[in-house]
Amino acid sequence: MTARLSDLLRPGEFLVAYDYGQGGLWGVLIAPSATAITTRYPELAVVETLPPWMTPADLEHWRETPLWLDDEPPQGLLKAVLAARDRT
Repeated sequence: MTARLSDLLRPGEFLVAYDYGQGGLWGVLIAPSATAITTRYPELAVVETLPPWMTPADLEHWRETPLWLDDEPPQGLLKAVLAARDRT
């Protein structure tokens, strides 16, 4: 059975994935809404269910070091997204 993220995340926390072609990066992003995330970072997928391979412990690991939508400069996978944008 797939765990519901709404049971594992607090309001304002979103599980996001960045598929860069040869793999993916995952993280928990703090933002006002999923729309705010995809507006600023259309490369990100906002994930609504815990993937079968991901455990609640994996999710908790990312929650310990969350990303923030408005961080300047962007950190973690957000930095990777912007670096990929600069290469195109």
